[in-house]
Amino acid sequence: MFKEIYVKNFVLIDDLHLEFSEGLSAFTGETGAGKSLLIDAISLLCGARASSEYVAIDKDYALIEGVFTLDEKHPAAVLCEEMGIELEDEMIVTRKINSDGKSSIKINQRSIPLSSLRMIMSQLIDIHSQHDTQYLLNKQYHITLLDEYCHMEKKLDECKKKYQSYQKALHAYEEFQNNELSDDLDFLRYQVNEIDQAELSEEKLSDMNEELNQLNNFEKLNEHLSNAYEHLTNTDKTLENLYEAIHSLESLKEFEWVDELTEKLNDCYYEIEEASSQINDHLQHLDYDENRVNEINEYLFLYNNLKRKHGNSVKEILEKRDQLMQRIEMIENRAEMLEKLKYQVDEAYGSFEKTALEISAIRKEKARLLENEIMKECCDLYLEKARFEVRFEACDANVRGLDRVEFYVSMNPGEPLKPLCNVASGGELSRLMLGLKTIFTDLTSIETIIFDEIDTGVSGKVALAIGRKMRQIAQRHQLFAITHLSSVAACAHHHYVVEKTQSADSTKTHIRELDKEEIIASLALMSTNSMSESALMAARELYESAQVK
Repeated sequence: MFKEIYVKNFVLIDDLHLEFSEGLSAFTGETGAGKSLLIDAISLLCGARASSEYVAIDKDYALIEGVFTLDEKHPAAVLCEEMGIELEDEMIVTRKINSDGKSSIKINQRSIPLSSLRMIMSQLIDIHSQHDTQYLLNKQYHITLLDEYCHMEKKLDECKKKYQSYQKALHAYEEFQNNELSDDLDFLRYQVNEIDQAELSEEKLSDMNEELNQLNNFEKLNEHLSNAYEHLTNTDKTLENLYEAIHSLESLKEFEWVDELTEKLNDCYYEIEEASSQINDHLQHLDYDENRVNEINEYLFLYNNLKRKHGNSVKEILEKRDQLMQRIEMIENRAEMLEKLKYQVDEAYGSFEKTALEISAIRKEKARLLENEIMKECCDLYLEKARFEVRFEACDANVRGLDRVEFYVSMNPGEPLKPLCNVASGGELSRLMLGLKTIFTDLTSIETIIFDEIDTGVSGKVALAIGRKMRQIAQRHQLFAITHLSSVAACAHHHYVVEKTQSADSTKTHIRELDKEEIIASLALMSTNSMSESALMAARELYESAQVK
């Protein structure tokens, strides 16, 4: 919910702080009082482009700050979390515009770009004026609105995935079909054969390198291994002396602490004996074979040559080998491969089409229900002669299926149905849009709706019907209505007046909330431009009648 707004140095507004509540809030005032300034300020909070013209004369900056409360699962809150913005209990949006036209945007003291602000605020506030071209008038969004009405998110997600699978299969088929496959088959086979003959493996390569290292260090290994063996087995009779030491200690078995020493020396004796044996084995098998050195070097040269051609590791070379084999198979079996890929395309499209037709059937069934609901809303707004129709056309496959959807309307008897975007009648269109919003707003995450003088051109019972319809929407959404009509303002839960004060050298705009008696007086002025007793009595009757559920 939109909880508060603070505006400073903004055109004609010096310093303004308003607190908002749930329900319908009406904003009234004489023409030119500055009601549009409030809309401009809120629009800037929603991501409208800033301009130095918004900064009051002789001021360095203008400031607009909005405070919002929202549930942690609300799409706007989720977006904030994804952007690393901590909300806690409130979301505070701050927009500062400098006199040079530059602006800064913060949410809870964290700077964000304009695009992020628009993304977040589009989930919270919808501003609707009589002449705007918002999503209801844009036929590209009509299928989205119908799908939201149908509540089939899982089915649409399934359709999207199947369409993507179909596109992937189609791309593979077309790429293969358009590829001339002009590679030299003999050369491809030669490359595969060259890799196969190397019998590459990480283990074999490791063994080869280790063996070459030993051969290249034959003299060093022979010298030092012989020296080590000599010291362990002959020099000063190491093992014999160790054996005699153990034998001497075994004569002292009656002492417990001697057992531990004997055990340690025994371990040393056997470990030295085993090490000596292993050194001797290495010495016995140590041999220098120049032919073997050449053989290994030739293998490593072949490996490095393959690395240069096909990859930097055994794994990459073998992967390249598989790719070459696939290429050979494609050339040898082109017709068969084309048939296989075409089958995959047909299978993927068939699966997509089945889901798309199921979705289309649901849309057409729900469209009839939507038409009836919208006609009911039109009747409530004294548009009994209006007709509304959801029209379908087949279209190329896409992530949403096979349907093109557009809303058609006729406002008067005898008039043909026309696309909604082509209906130009201001007053009638505004009422129709209000009826549409009554239905579609409940399908979105929007919490605050702002109607900017959409009641222009109507009066009497129609004006009261518009006010009551707004009050109905306000049962589920916070709603602001900028209005000139007393019948609409009378339906509001809260009433604010926009006033302009002028002095010799300045003009200022102020906005304040009215109490009940001030509301009655304001309604009398709006209706008759009089504060007579009869005007006040009529205004009170209008107010009390409009406030009844």
